[in-house]
Amino acid sequence: MINRLVSIIIVNYNGKKYLKSCIDSILKNNYDNWEVVIVDNGSKDGSLEMINDEWGNISNLHLVKLNENKGPAYARNAGAKASRGEIISFLDNDTEVEQGWITKAMKYFKSDLSVGILQCKLLMLEDKKQYDYAGEYLSSLGFLIHRAHYREEDRGQYDNPVEILAAKSAGMFIRRDVFEKIGGFDEDYFIFVEETDLGWRSWLAGYRAIFAYDSIVFHHFSVTKKIVDPKFNNHLVRFHGTKNYILTLYKNLSFKNLIIILLKNIFLWMGLAGYLILRGNFSSSGNILKGIGWNIVNFPRNYRKRKKIQKNRIISDKKLFEKIYRKRSVLSYVRQFLGAQKQLATPENQ
Repeated sequence: MINRLVSIIIVNYNGKKYLKSCIDSILKNNYDNWEVVIVDNGSKDGSLEMINDEWGNISNLHLVKLNENKGPAYARNAGAKASRGEIISFLDNDTEVEQGWITKAMKYFKSDLSVGILQCKLLMLEDKKQYDYAGEYLSSLGFLIHRAHYREEDRGQYDNPVEILAAKSAGMFIRRDVFEKIGGFDEDYFIFVEETDLGWRSWLAGYRAIFAYDSIVFHHFSVTKKIVDPKFNNHLVRFHGTKNYILTLYKNLSFKNLIIILLKNIFLWMGLAGYLILRGNFSSSGNILKGIGWNIVNFPRNYRKRKKIQKNRIISDKKLFEKIYRKRSVLSYVRQFLGAQKQLATPENQ
């Protein structure tokens, strides 16, 4: 019996430093039916030349060239359109994979047709005994709760295929028919939270997302921050983070929970903007307010998206929340934010 074709899609933007190790690890995998599609987002660092020099003679490795950086969401959709696999795997360019990462993931799809998305176990490439990511839940305030703390030691404590809200594109799999049925990534996101939105929409369409703990991917952390201008990075994080959180909640929540959760979420974003203004950080606060404003300006388009998603939903919020919803206090988020601000202010991070 021939194994199903798996399309491995990697978005690259000025990632020449990391891409070679990523592709070399993929070439060592033990699955016998796969292809790689590299989508280059307008790199200027010699990535294209390296791709042609290193792997130009590999028949199942394909390159999609974009003239400018259109963001990961757009680029992943472009990669999916150029691929042929029944199963799609998304990797970041700063990852390396274990040899059996595809083989172990495929057993979940074969054994359970209700599984639409798989999250690989993401460990730190710098220390392969520490977690980067093990899936996420939705909090009562509309923000995400990660199952594993950043750099938490992997002691096998998450080694079970539990249901999660969504997967992270640094290491995930999705059935093509599910990806196409829900319309792929929402390209209005550009970057951040687009994977959460994808996973949430797959749940509403009747498919589960689970943690594939034995399919292992190693990931560098915060490479985007290292290759992007700090001012633009602030725009990416604050503007797109705010914009996309609000958009995700608006599109996917039922009306009752939309009123309860979205209003709390917006209130907290506005509180954060006010705090940053008092601290004199006008750039960050301005980007947060722009993110809120974007959703107001684009309300008609966002409403059409919401209407389509809600019309086709299979599962109620009540049933879904039993699986992916967790309560969390405002104070815990305040402590998390203040801790992150303190970390950013240390000399080694400046």
